[in-house]
Amino acid sequence: MAKIVCVTSCITGIAHTYMAAEALEQAGKKLGHEVVVETQGAAGSNPLKQEVIDAADAVIFAVDLEVKDRHRFNGKPYLQTGPSKAMKDAAGLIEQVLSAAADGTAGKVGDSTPASNADKPSENTGEKKGGFFGSLFG
Repeated sequence: MAKIVCVTSCITGIAHTYMAAEALEQAGKKLGHEVVVETQGAAGSNPLKQEVIDAADAVIFAVDLEVKDRHRFNGKPYLQTGPSKAMKDAAGLIEQVLSAAADGTAGKVGDSTPASNADKPSENTGEKKGGFFGSLFG
């Protein structure tokens, strides 16, 4: 069982923040992992205790906004995406970040190494993203 901490936020800080959090928690439970989520939104945030962050194997930032106090996660392997991706494929994100953490390809929070990017279109699915509408609805 892996331990994953997540931060979710959306532009308005209301619905998608909490929907993404719930999707990640439920997917973690289904996959047998411990997932703890910090929501950052219009109603404020519920900061995770540093001990919880320190014990985590990986981090998922499912955010549209900058993560508040991001330095708390320094050194942890992470993946960053938007909350809509977490709502659509939370299990896939969990598997992706754990795989990247295990094989050493995940970026580390606070390093100049880029994060694993869950938003890259898969070359073998023909999925395309781009332009104004791609960023809104992708």
